[in-house]
Amino acid sequence: MPQEMSPRIVSRRNFLAVGLGVAVAALAPAQIGRRMRYGIVGAGNRGRNTHMPILRRHVPEVEIAAICDITPANLQTALNANPGAKGYSDYRRMLAEEPGLDAVLVVVPNFLHAEVALAAMEAGKHVLVEKPMALSLADADRMIATGRKKNRVLQVGLQSRYSEVYARMAQMIREGAIGDVSYMFASLFRGDWNPKSWQYTDPATGKSTNWRFLTKTAGSSLLEDGIHELDAIHWLVDCDPVWIEAQGGNNVFRDRETIDNAGLLVRFSNGAQLTFGYTIFTAGKASYTRLVRIMGSKAEMRLEGTRGKFEIVLAPYDSPNAVKEQRIPVSDQRADESFWAESGKSIDFDVETYREHRAFLNSITTGAPVHADGKVGRDAIHISMAAERSLRNGRIYKWNEEEGI
Repeated sequence: MPQEMSPRIVSRRNFLAVGLGVAVAALAPAQIGRRMRYGIVGAGNRGRNTHMPILRRHVPEVEIAAICDITPANLQTALNANPGAKGYSDYRRMLAEEPGLDAVLVVVPNFLHAEVALAAMEAGKHVLVEKPMALSLADADRMIATGRKKNRVLQVGLQSRYSEVYARMAQMIREGAIGDVSYMFASLFRGDWNPKSWQYTDPATGKSTNWRFLTKTAGSSLLEDGIHELDAIHWLVDCDPVWIEAQGGNNVFRDRETIDNAGLLVRFSNGAQLTFGYTIFTAGKASYTRLVRIMGSKAEMRLEGTRGKFEIVLAPYDSPNAVKEQRIPVSDQRADESFWAESGKSIDFDVETYREHRAFLNSITTGAPVHADGKVGRDAIHISMAAERSLRNGRIYKWNEEEGI
């Protein structure tokens, strides 16, 4: 079996084979020369309770210099927790009055991601934008083009790209552990959205509505969360889809626009097929919420366990030379991340987000390639949006059928 990769050293072969831009050593402030000044747009749950504490406690090279949010209570709570940061209710004013910002984190509802990210890059800032990077491929293309034009780092918040477990699975698949990938079965069965999320006044009804319930503001449920699993599968199979088909709708939460369940079939260019199940009304034990099984020509690989206690199970098919299934424990905490046992008190305070911040900072300061770059982010929304269109319109969509997405 392949050797466990060092958390600090990734060979050029493994970097190119796996696309593993996650082995980022800590950079001391002295190595940078000064602290990097960040502006954060969005002080809701994810911004205030995940990104800010991670930066404040575990990334000393960064100064949270400015925070922007249109909700006064969220903004004040964030400012209280980050002394010295300036507060703004308009991101345009923040960009105009804070020319010394090095980077901007975009942690606002989905429909504002492209708008804020484009403005930040035009102002000369590096950008880490939460997933989905945009609600259209055209906006994603504009973001990628602007990052190139301005020579700015554009990184998308797909934190599963910084998972030790998925990285190890990708490495094993590339090294032939299961043969050719033939069929995949995966799922995300979760509970409903946070009821305390920002309320958007829907112009169609005049009602104040959770932004994740509306197509205009969320895009779709698959864009909001299923995107993580679909992106990870795309990484593991290592080739593009050929066509995507989906069915689903609102079987439980019938009073909202965004769906509560879906079933996807995806055919990839190597002939492999994915079956993916999705719900947002099935809260239960964490061990049952996510499932990943990958069938190759020689063996099956599946992921078992829960956060911090994962196992990759490798089960060769019956043959005269068959061996018993192997269970490979993979900690999603590296040896140099022992502090996380005390830090990770909530499900959102995850070590993968810490690593994406380390990777973002490393790309800014050293020019290292961005693992979850604009192309990765664009492909992720492409899969989710094609599935949503198939679900709504009742037909298969080809990967190159991009008009109107």
